[in-house]
Amino acid sequence: MSDDDARPDFTDDEVWSLKRFTSARSALRFYRVMAIITGVMLLILTAEMIVKYLITPAMGGDPSEALMLGSFNLAAAIAICHGWCYVVYLIGCWWLNQQMRWGLGRLLVLALAGVVPVMSFILERRTTRRVDRELDAAVVVAPRS
Repeated sequence: MSDDDARPDFTDDEVWSLKRFTSARSALRFYRVMAIITGVMLLILTAEMIVKYLITPAMGGDPSEALMLGSFNLAAAIAICHGWCYVVYLIGCWWLNQQMRWGLGRLLVLALAGVVPVMSFILERRTTRRVDRELDAAVVVAPRS
């Protein structure tokens, strides 16, 4: 065999199937969308808590009556919306973590970013850069047809 026919050696971490590569790209898009939605909902929830527990009592109001629009409890609706968005965000974190073959520690950091105000925005940027670097360095192989 000549030097022109020699194939380079790659580690298992560097070689990605086409299916895994495209799934990782999809997982990253899903994660990014959910990180932004969850972050916005968490900021709204934080503002709601400030109004309910700091501003309303300071003005002599009852926190249990804060953000009540007739019989509609806006505070509860905000909390429920954030909760469901966070569940979907966790699914996105797990999917991305599985495709990138990261460890449990990275998954826990991604999960915690959904409950610390502003952290999901910061970690979304860092995670996107890391995934892009790893996928740019990946050797993608397609199945033989």
